[in-house]
Amino acid sequence: MRKLIGRVRSLTEQVRSLALKDVYSRLVRFLEDQAVEDDGRRVLRERLTQAEIAARIGGSREMVSRILSDLSAGGYIAVETKRVVLLRKLPAHW
Repeated sequence: MRKLIGRVRSLTEQVRSLALKDVYSRLVRFLEDQAVEDDGRRVLRERLTQAEIAARIGGSREMVSRILSDLSAGGYIAVETKRVVLLRKLPAHW
């Protein structure tokens, strides 16, 4: 019963996110949720393509690519062979 309640809450949060947040906000949340500490750096657990990230957050690959490029140019992230490294706190708005 607890697993079911947890799953329903998780799905409700995902639906709320898709309905109320823009692609940038969903991408930032995804990056922050997936990042783990590795040798003093925050990196994504999985090696994902931009298309896979877009599918998970409900956006287009082109928009994910544009946002990641802007974040990289701003020094917020680094993309290393399909691995995203968070260099500093991501801005609240794009």
